[in-house]
Amino acid sequence: MPDVAVIIPSGDRSRDDSLQGLLQDLQRQTVVPREIEVVRGVAPNGHARNTGVARTMSPYLVFLDDDVRLGSDDVIEKLVAALENPEIGLSGTSQVLPLDSTPFQRRCAQEISRSQSPVVEVLTDSDMVTTQCCATRRDVLERLGGFHGKILRGVDPELRHRYRQAGLRIVIVPQVWHYHPMPSSWKALWKMAYRNGYSSAFAQKHFPDTVLYNPEGHVDRFEARPSFVSRITRRLGGLLGAVLGGRWGGLVYDLAYASGYLRFRLLGPE
Repeated sequence: MPDVAVIIPSGDRSRDDSLQGLLQDLQRQTVVPREIEVVRGVAPNGHARNTGVARTMSPYLVFLDDDVRLGSDDVIEKLVAALENPEIGLSGTSQVLPLDSTPFQRRCAQEISRSQSPVVEVLTDSDMVTTQCCATRRDVLERLGGFHGKILRGVDPELRHRYRQAGLRIVIVPQVWHYHPMPSSWKALWKMAYRNGYSSAFAQKHFPDTVLYNPEGHVDRFEARPSFVSRITRRLGGLLGAVLGGRWGGLVYDLAYASGYLRFRLLGPE
């Protein structure tokens, strides 16, 4: 049985119901973690994850968000097994909506990029591996410098980019998934998107090298740093497509994202 440490950043107790369910999921795993570290009150998330790494010792690290649930009892076993291949640096699971999602949440997932990813039948190289549910070897993460501890958003793509630069594969493991909910209301959707836009503007100003493109779906080869014109064109195209297609969830997300981005760029930190 491999020694595994699970690290779960949890900023406050607003998600404790979900967290308790996740902790129960972990105890039912075929590989039960030797260490479970819930990191409270540490921000931003990259710093929280580095704190969790420093508090643990196991050679395999699994990162989870506090609002996810595991789709089966062999998630950790399969994530860690994939890492036995030295070419693989990060292993992750497919992202699926909870079965009790409301029609509003299902609509948001269909209209907002990277809200879900299909379960795969074979080991699949993909950019859809996120710290919602992923695993890595401690020695690899430490060799590459850990998580970026200062950016507010974009920690996952920045880490994946460094793994790829080191020649390591990033893969989705077959037939495993985690459940991750979408915002439950228009207000929650606006708040999430506004925060994402604000955080992106913060990174663009202070750490521009961390601003990277995230493709849709299981894609492993893409241009990580497209030009500013390309990014703006893609964003405007998304807005136009949302209007013409009646994708109001996607439209609200894009407008809120733009509002947060412009708020920071024009007025500075809140």
